[in-house]
Amino acid sequence: MRTTRDISKRMRDILTRDKVGIKDGFASAMTKDVQKVLSDYFELDSPVRVEVAQGADGKYAVNVSCTAYCIKQFDTTYDVKRY
Repeated sequence: MRTTRDISKRMRDILTRDKVGIKDGFASAMTKDVQKVLSDYFELDSPVRVEVAQGADGKYAVNVSCTAYCIKQFDTTYDVKRY
């Protein structure tokens, strides 16, 4: 069953990218750029995932997700609570 779900999700992603007009190279470059920026501020615990969807109104919804295990320490983050 997992394979069927994986294939289904992959096909949905491909169709969404085609509809939105995002090429693999663009998606890869954007994901790497976002990961680089986030890794400047956080110690990332998982890969960055970027999803782009176009709504009926033509606007784009961009969702970025990943997990981090801490915020990096530098002058402007001293006031951020640490665990």
